[in-house]
Amino acid sequence: MDKVTNKDIFERTGLPSMEEPLIRKNLRWTGQLIRISRDRLPKQTLYSQRSSGHINRGRTRLRFKDTIKRNLKLRDIKTDLWTSLSQQRDQRRATVK
Repeated sequence: MDKVTNKDIFERTGLPSMEEPLIRKNLRWTGQLIRISRDRLPKQTLYSQRSSGHINRGRTRLRFKDTIKRNLKLRDIKTDLWTSLSQQRDQRRATVK
């Protein structure tokens, strides 16, 4: 029985991987989040860190910042460039696509 990986199927069909739309939506939403003021609840929630609580076993959970940095690195976008791109909606959309 031949095994075919998901990566092979996506390459054969020419479709993007399942992660691509999720990364694209995450970066689009992050660009909008950067533009809002610091006192808004979504920005406070996503950039906050837990001060208390129990610690799970294994690898620590990624913070929202870490996820953004990973997605930017996958798209070859510099993090310092991202903040300026977030202010310019058209350029941000073109970069994320």
